[in-house]
Amino acid sequence: MDLRIQFVKANGTTSPKVFKGSELSLEGGKSRVVRKTISVAQHSTRNHYAGEHAVEIMINGTTHKAGSFQLRGG
Repeated sequence: MDLRIQFVKANGTTSPKVFKGSELSLEGGKSRVVRKTISVAQHSTRNHYAGEHAVEIMINGTTHKAGSFQLRGG
């Protein structure tokens, strides 16, 4: 399982960044809660821009929409 965030770029388009998650196997009908925290604090390696950033979960190579979050300009 990986987490992919579609970060908004300066020109308004988005660019995906994949964050590696965990690897697990589940038997049919079983479920498990998985949590991942991502910092959106400003670092020197990535600039964050205002707008809606989509969040996706990648399971076995298949992407599933998980929601979004809004960053506001300062």
